Amino acid sequence: LACSSKAGAASPSRGAVRGRRLPKRLGREQLEELSEQTKLTHKEVRALYSRFRRLAPNGFLDKEQFRNTMGVLGLTDDTFLPDRMFKIFDVDGDEKLSFKEFATSLAVMIRGTEEEKLKLSFDMTAGARGAAGISLDDFHRLINACNSMMSSLVAPSHGPSTKEDVDRLF
Repeated sequence: LACSSKAGAASPSRGAVRGRRLPKRLGREQLEELSEQTKLTHKEVRALYSRFRRLAPNGFLDKEQFRNTMGVLGLTDDTFLPDRMFKIFDVDGDEKLSFKEFATSLAVMIRGTEEEKLKLSFDMTAGARGAAGISLDDFHRLINACNSMMSSLVAPSHGPSTKEDVDRLF
């Protein structure tokens, strides 16, 4: 896929060569493809690309960079949720997120159906795509991470907080 009209530009969906910067703009083909695949508007895809380009100018986000970006959501103390998100977002398992992986996964969170969002949440909690189940311990960790994030973003959480509350939900 072309990312710009310049010959030889690196494709953000396939990655960029280390040391090379991502092109300033997505190519028309990639913009169209991502909009179609993700249900995001062209404007939303461009905005995600601009943000991704600032975070990962070489074309990839590694796990540590991804964790650092989660700090704005209050997810700095407990790495459970960022690590699980990274693992599920990293579709090809190469330990780095390309723009396409980043945009496609975030699009499910933004524009996905309830079923797609539930599947993504389940996979993140389980720590694997297509997992058969989740453990009570992982469920506890998910609830604690969500409560922590909500507390740092808005106000103290009124969600389930005791072990018994979480066990009852499970």
